Amino acid sequence: FDDLISLADGEDYKPSLTARRIIQRYTLATIFYSMGIGEGGVVQGWLLGDECGNGMEGDTGAWEGLDCHEDGAVRTLVLDGANLHGSIPAELGHLSSLSNLIIKNNPSLTGKIPQHIGGKLSQLRQLGLYGNGLSGAVPKNIFRIQHLVYLNLSDNAFSGIVEWAEIAHHQKKLQRLILHNNEFEGSVQFHLLAKLSDLRVLGLSRNSFTGKIDTIGGLSSIEYLYLDENKFDGTLPETIGQLVELKSLNLDDNEIYGPIPHTVGGLTEIEYLSAKGNTISGGIPSHMRLLTKLKSLNLADNALSGNLGDIAHMTKLKNVHLYSNSFTGSLPEDLFSLRDLEVLFLSSNKLTGEIPEEIASAQKRMKGLYLSDNQLIGTVPAEICGLYRTEDLFLDSNKFEGALPWCMGNMANLRRFFAFNNGFSGWIPGDLLDLPHLVDIGLEDNKFTGGMELNCRRGVGSMNIWADCNELAGGCDCCEMCCGDENSC
Repeated sequence: FDDLISLADGEDYKPSLTARRIIQRYTLATIFYSMGIGEGGVVQGWLLGDECGNGMEGDTGAWEGLDCHEDGAVRTLVLDGANLHGSIPAELGHLSSLSNLIIKNNPSLTGKIPQHIGGKLSQLRQLGLYGNGLSGAVPKNIFRIQHLVYLNLSDNAFSGIVEWAEIAHHQKKLQRLILHNNEFEGSVQFHLLAKLSDLRVLGLSRNSFTGKIDTIGGLSSIEYLYLDENKFDGTLPETIGQLVELKSLNLDDNEIYGPIPHTVGGLTEIEYLSAKGNTISGGIPSHMRLLTKLKSLNLADNALSGNLGDIAHMTKLKNVHLYSNSFTGSLPEDLFSLRDLEVLFLSSNKLTGEIPEEIASAQKRMKGLYLSDNQLIGTVPAEICGLYRTEDLFLDSNKFEGALPWCMGNMANLRRFFAFNNGFSGWIPGDLLDLPHLVDIGLEDNKFTGGMELNCRRGVGSMNIWADCNELAGGCDCCEMCCGDENSC
């Protein structure tokens, strides 16, 4: 038997059907014990009966996680959330007929990827070793498996340099390459990856990749590109507009600076665009109005400026996050007419003017409106009460004045309302605190004169209330925090 296994390790050995089944059974038993399959209690039936099932009376079918060719050779091995521990044995490479190898979501499975996987499993089309505790460098020969269409090594602790040249030379069919949430480093050779004509998904998020992204325009077939939470630097290249198939792009939390090139208007298929947490500057180019399929736009925490007039032309927008920039001008009236808009997050900018009455147009869909820390003025229009789906309404740290609309008690889904640090006056609407879902309300640092005493008598449940209690007629016995000269909120 030892001689048989030794022969199986040879490159030219072609075993008989019987020998192949013996080697396969031995390999599966080794996997069983090396990876703790029998101890986790999740995967059942291993080492009992025929591994592929034989169709005879009393047969319970193939072992859980296995699928076989007609000749009895294992073609698929899937161990998902199987409470595995230990390490992947080198013997797994003896399953030479494998087309699909997926071992995922087993955080106690540690160690390195055996060389035998890349050296022996030449028929693999799908290799997914993700959500485990694997570590070390990825063997070069993994990137030489020429039939791969799917390679996912994400959510482990792999480190070192990725062999981009090996990928470019050997991977002619690869469609999805996912390496996110590891410890990979070094530059990414995008110009080499451009040779992969079928590459649709490239996931490199949450690593330590460095260098420029100036050659990403060569990824002509890419649809989903995730480069967030790395150390990429430099400017956005003009060639970004060549990614005409792109549907989703994430560049969050890198070191990218400079303006958004006007060529971004060429991304006419894009639905998700995020580049928050960089130092991108300048205005939103007018060509972005061509992104009529864009649903989510997140350019928060950058150095952008100018007005927001072109945003309203992106007619499919659902989520807009532009907080922590330096945008100026007034709130575009047309922005609230976007039929799918649910979240508008514009806090911490330099916006001026009043809330337009056209805000009523958003009543059927708006769930979150965040206008904190701007320079907005005037009174809050009664039309805001029509936002009956809104859960978060943040108006704090502006220059609003006058009374809050009494009809705010109609905002039935409101959970958080912050209006502190303004010039609001008069009585706090009584029905506001009767809203069934309201949990946080911040009213401090204003000029309110009353309205809380009766509400406190009725009881406010577990609601957290911040107010200038000493300035209110009757005080506020139910306030979580009373703010004022002695207490800073």
